Amino acid sequence: MNKYLTCWCLLALLAGSCRNSKISMATPQALEALDFSAGPPTIVYKTKRDYTNKVAVIFNADKTAIVAYPHPQDIAKKGERVKPTMLAQGYLLDNQGLNENAAFTQYTFEEYAALAKAPTLAELKASIIDKDPFMELCHCGNRNQFRAIEAELNQLIIRKLIPCLATATNFRHKLK
Repeated sequence: MNKYLTCWCLLALLAGSCRNSKISMATPQALEALDFSAGPPTIVYKTKRDYTNKVAVIFNADKTAIVAYPHPQDIAKKGERVKPTMLAQGYLLDNQGLNENAAFTQYTFEEYAALAKAPTLAELKASIIDKDPFMELCHCGNRNQFRAIEAELNQLIIRKLIPCLATATNFRHKLK
């Protein structure tokens, strides 16, 4: 009897050790409870046109005045890292600091980084090519929560960004 018990314990131990101990960082359980604590936001979006190489500015809520824009040196220091990261299904991960009040300018990152000084507000406003560029814009929590951000966001995209929060103006729905 003791011999059988020993065999069963040994088999149970071996069976348990054969399991894959590598757990995906993008498990559905982990993605259900995103961390929205203070920190850099994770903004995932789609635009009506390709603005992946365009500098954005931020307008006030009624889009009548520019309230934030980068200095050319900021763009130059970040280099390629300021461009959005391509994700699944045409989504992009923001690396610029976008929100629902962002608008894109005619400036490419390279052109803007080469400027000796920042354009005036009037020049920036005149350079706007799209004041309403977004089809979708979602906040997926604190950026520091992700270990493999592209893979984990692609998993969220497959799940239709369910745990992510739509922006205040509800861009989660597709615009017609």
